[in-house]
Amino acid sequence: MKPSKRTLCILLYLALLGGASSVLALPDTGSLLKTENCPAGRPLPADTDPKLIASLYSLRDSVYMNEAPELIESRATAIIKTLESPSASFLEEIDRLLLLSRAEFLTGRAFNEAGLKEKAIPRFEAAVEYAKKAMAAGEHTPGIMARIRSLSELCLLKGMGFLLSNGPLIPRYTRQILDKEPSHRAAAILFASSKAYPSGIFGGNPKEAIAVLEKLVAEHPEGFEKDELFDLRACFGTAYAKLGDKAKAALWFRAALELYPGNRYAGSELERIGG
Repeated sequence: MKPSKRTLCILLYLALLGGASSVLALPDTGSLLKTENCPAGRPLPADTDPKLIASLYSLRDSVYMNEAPELIESRATAIIKTLESPSASFLEEIDRLLLLSRAEFLTGRAFNEAGLKEKAIPRFEAAVEYAKKAMAAGEHTPGIMARIRSLSELCLLKGMGFLLSNGPLIPRYTRQILDKEPSHRAAAILFASSKAYPSGIFGGNPKEAIAVLEKLVAEHPEGFEKDELFDLRACFGTAYAKLGDKAKAALWFRAALELYPGNRYAGSELERIGG
């Protein structure tokens, strides 16, 4: 996706002030896939009801736009009922369980970001259980990703005992995926986030995060799912902010907000750095 006109004007202004000429070398901020068909990490059957796919992506977009958690919960409940009804019998059991995990995870995210910890925890726990059931016959990448996404949230919400027991699983499984699929989009973004967001004492390394993300963008000219692209851009912005490069951080947060203008995190970070 091309930078906005406002971003281009700011970069030109910085160059005219005497900044390095490289400021005009705009970064590749990634692009959106032409068609999204992997709401839970793997393609759905061609005969999947388009309304179901649309409702899953609408739920995701509502979460990233930080809409009211009660509204999101209502939409998720409707999706879960559909997935548990005979009308979803055309789905493979793995797909059905992964979609249930995704719906629970997104609902947990909505509650957590609204500060409703006690409502978020059981949603993330349900998402983990669905992910485990999806891997009853053996581990697979979409199931592992579904599990560690929710585990990473629970590690921040539950006690130290849970963190000590489950925290090490997240980098272990992320590395397991990347060892098999070095260009896996979601796993690479999760790994980069583990380097961009924490402080150095907890393993943070913004420069490493940037290197991982730059490589990922170069390896995926076909694009990313919308939430992946937002996470990638927000991660870039966070890493540059940690390095004190406010101009680049602002560029990336603006790029993230082009996807989800109502996202509180990207908006507040952009405001915080004076962008």
